[in-house]
Amino acid sequence: MAANSQQGTYLATTLTGFTALTGGLVAKGAIGILVALVGLLLLVVSAAGFYKIKDLG
Repeated sequence: MAANSQQGTYLATTLTGFTALTGGLVAKGAIGILVALVGLLLLVVSAAGFYKIKDLG
C-alpha cells in the first residue's frame, strides 16, 4: 500500500490513531478521554509526516 518506508510508517500511525480515537470516543470516563486524545495526537503526527514527505516525481 505504501511506496516507501516513510509512507508505510505514517500509514500505520494513521490507522492506529484512528482506531484509538474511535475507541476513546466509545469508552467512558477519563481513560476514554485519554485514549481519544492520544489517537488525535497520532492523527496529527501522521498528517504532518505525510505533508513532510517529498513527492516521488
